[in-house]
Amino acid sequence: MKRFSIFSAALLAVAAFVSASFAFEPGVSLNYEGKYLGTDALTVEQTDAGNDAVDWTFVTPDKKVAICVSAQAEEGYPATRMTARIRNLSDSEETGLVSELRIFAKKFELPNKDADVTVNALVGTSCNPHDFEPNETVLHPYDEKIFEAPSGRCANEWAPYLEASVGERDGWLFCIGWTGCWRARFVNNGDSLGVQLGMMRTGFKLRPGESLLQPTVLFFERSNMTRAEFKTLVHRYTVEKNSPRDADGALWKPIVALTAGGGNKTPQMMLDVLNYGLKNDLPFDVFWVDAGWYGPPHEDEHYSNCGPNWYRYVGDWIVNTTTHPTGDLLPIANAVHAADKRFLLWFEPERVHPETELAKKAPFDKQHGMCWYGNPESLDYMEKTIFGIIEKHHIDVYRQDFNMHPTASWAAIEEDEGPDRVGVAEAKHIEGLYKFLDDMRAKFPWIMQENCAGGGTRVDIEMVKRAHSYCRSDYFIGPKEGDTAFNLGQNMTLNLSPYLPFQGGETNCVPNFDDYGFMSVASSGTVFTPTDLDGGIVKREFSAEETAWFKKMLGWARRLQPYYMGDFYQLTPETGATDDCWCAWSCNLPETNEGFVIAFRRAKAEEASKTFALPAIDPNAKYSVEYYDGTKVETDGAALKELAVTLDAPRSFTILIYKKL
Repeated sequence: MKRFSIFSAALLAVAAFVSASFAFEPGVSLNYEGKYLGTDALTVEQTDAGNDAVDWTFVTPDKKVAICVSAQAEEGYPATRMTARIRNLSDSEETGLVSELRIFAKKFELPNKDADVTVNALVGTSCNPHDFEPNETVLHPYDEKIFEAPSGRCANEWAPYLEASVGERDGWLFCIGWTGCWRARFVNNGDSLGVQLGMMRTGFKLRPGESLLQPTVLFFERSNMTRAEFKTLVHRYTVEKNSPRDADGALWKPIVALTAGGGNKTPQMMLDVLNYGLKNDLPFDVFWVDAGWYGPPHEDEHYSNCGPNWYRYVGDWIVNTTTHPTGDLLPIANAVHAADKRFLLWFEPERVHPETELAKKAPFDKQHGMCWYGNPESLDYMEKTIFGIIEKHHIDVYRQDFNMHPTASWAAIEEDEGPDRVGVAEAKHIEGLYKFLDDMRAKFPWIMQENCAGGGTRVDIEMVKRAHSYCRSDYFIGPKEGDTAFNLGQNMTLNLSPYLPFQGGETNCVPNFDDYGFMSVASSGTVFTPTDLDGGIVKREFSAEETAWFKKMLGWARRLQPYYMGDFYQLTPETGATDDCWCAWSCNLPETNEGFVIAFRRAKAEEASKTFALPAIDPNAKYSVEYYDGTKVETDGAALKELAVTLDAPRSFTILIYKKL
């Protein structure tokens, strides 16, 4: 069944229109040898590639440079996905200097000369309470706004999802697929909106026959829809067409993970955590081992999450035999598999710490703190090394981290290559990154990939289609002042889910018995680290009351999981780092007509009651409803569709699960 065939009635007409005929003509621009060249100055060819795809080629006047764009109309959605590559067409000569390359350069007609354009964005994540909170810019005629990712981690400064609106019901969404430095410029020309998207750093001459991958752009047109309705449509697209699937083509389900913390724990400590979860029947499906298990033999501190030295050995991907005398992690991996759970292991393969032996060997000694995937020898080494560990342990969930800003390393590699190479090392590394992850899936069809980069700093559409993200921000690590971490957890699920449907939070910032805090941080996926609770299991025993509470909270997280694979509805506008508002969303499984609603009244929110319109509810039907406190009732669809929620106490929440009778 096509997902658009089960859309809510409000969106059926949109889907029917889109599936009938949606097309989009790309446009590009660049400076070439100091001269601006737009689409009209380039030779343009288009070729029907079949299946609603068209290949476009834009060639410079000297016939040396070709910008190749493949545009794919996305069936059932008002969207076109564009992938791009720039090539040197000569086998014997280098090109002229390419700079300010924009693989998306278009103008969109405005309804009148005086129209304002509102650009909505989410700030990026830099480990603070404001991660992924909303930002709004109004462009009056002749105003412009530029968004950039100079750090090289694509969601560090801004999330790479930018929405431009004209009025309340029309606009465009631009999703950028580039796990590096990108740039977006919006300018209100008075009668049109100009949009230019591409790499932030370009200033290169291509060598004979050379080609470079360029950013992917996913473009949506919003017509006669509210932003909230549109976000549901985008979420449906992301789930259906831009989320990772298993070897049989089924969506990877989000996880509830039990973790021993870092691999600095001894095998017995890890087994104690696993056995605690099994003995008490905690509802988890993945056992998680994080950083600190690798490096040459060395003494380590075993009790904190990953230990104080985890970063010093990144690059030396051998098991630390001082902590793990067998020279592998098979004691815990085998026990996890024997319990019919999946085993997750942490890696950071793109970074090479200068103290490691690898950093002293060619070619890594010339890669400025990176394993530069633009070098085939480096990529081959890392694939063989990491894939060998995966195969030996039958790793079920591969967790990739990236705790550095790579731009300086890319720039240094480019400088070593010679003049006029700005952007080349970056482009080659990003292409190598995608190859690394895709090669892994090809070799290990069973494997699920999880994407962390010091939190959610790499959640562009290219990474989202490959991996889930269960550490959206490192701000969740450890207790934080007031409710800042809990407001952040709510914000991230509400604000990010249209683009990142399978995400999660680490609950080690939540004090025991704080239901509000736990459900704020929990999302479609949830990560529970008992050793972070005053050294639980490895230093002290949990009380029966604590264990019962863990089981209850993980049970609720697990129970809500399946609904996140359905439709997502923002019931409140995007929320930020404030205590004085409500935050609410719902998820609905249209195939079975069931779902849930969760609503939070924050600590300083004055209103005790809110009414939420639930789009997926049939007003003429009957529903069974179960509340968080265990109350079960039957109700009319009309009452449920206009759901009145009262929370008498500030800093409180409710969950209700409904099913059509």
